[in-house]
Amino acid sequence: MSTPQGSPYDCSGRTYLVTGAASGIGRQSAFLIASMGGRVVGVDRADEGLRETIRQMPGDDHHGVVGDLKVAEDVARLLPECPALDGVVHCAGVIKLYPLKLYNERRVGEITDNNWRAPVLLTADLLRQHKLRDGASIVFVSSIMSDVGTELNGIYAATKGALVATARCLALELAPKRIRVNCISPAFVKTPMLDHIGRQTDLAPFEKRHPLGFGEPEDVAHAVLFLLTDASRWVTGTNLIVDGGYSAT
Repeated sequence: MSTPQGSPYDCSGRTYLVTGAASGIGRQSAFLIASMGGRVVGVDRADEGLRETIRQMPGDDHHGVVGDLKVAEDVARLLPECPALDGVVHCAGVIKLYPLKLYNERRVGEITDNNWRAPVLLTADLLRQHKLRDGASIVFVSSIMSDVGTELNGIYAATKGALVATARCLALELAPKRIRVNCISPAFVKTPMLDHIGRQTDLAPFEKRHPLGFGEPEDVAHAVLFLLTDASRWVTGTNLIVDGGYSAT
C-alpha cells in the first residue's frame, strides 16, 4: 500500500511501539503502520507469533522483543530496544470470565496486572527515559465492556474502564508536550482472544447483538492508525467506540 505524499496517515520516518504484536489487533496494527511507512518495535510473550509478525511486515528495520510486560526484568530489557517513539499502541491484554463468588486475590491480580498495571507502568517508564517524542500519540486498547456490562466479566470490564479513566487524566497531564492519549473500545473481534471466550461461553447471542457482525482485527487497526497519526492531531482524552453497532442495540 502506498501512502500519498502529505497524507495525514503517513507514518514515514516515524517509529511506533506495539504491544501484543504477535496476533489479533496488535498484529494488524503493526502491519498497517508498516504499510504506511512506519517503523515498528513489536513486543509479545509469544516468540513464534512475534517472529511471524515481523517477517510479514512490509518495509525494513522492524524488530521484535519477546517479553512479559508484567515482569520488571522484561520491561528493563525492552526499554533499551526502543528508540525515540512517535507513538505507542497498548494491545496486550487477557480476558477470563468468573462469577463474583469465584473472585480471589490471584484472579483479580492477574487480570489487573495484565490489562491496567502493565500498560500504564510501561508508559511511565517510557516517559521517565525520554522515549516519547513531543507530539507523540499513546493509544490504549480498552473494550466496549468498559461501557456495556455482561455477566461474568466484572474484573475484565473494571480493568478496561480503568484504562479509559487513566487515559483521560494522562491526556491533560501530557498536553503541554503535545502528547495525545486516547483509548479505543472494540466490541467482539475475531481474534484468538475471542476464540478463548468462545470456549467459556456461547457467542451466538452476542453475535446477534452486533448489527454489522463481529469485527475483524483490521477494523480496529484502522482506528488505531487514525489515533496515532496527524489525522487525529486535535483528538485527545477520548474513547473511540468501534463496535459494529453493539452498544446501539
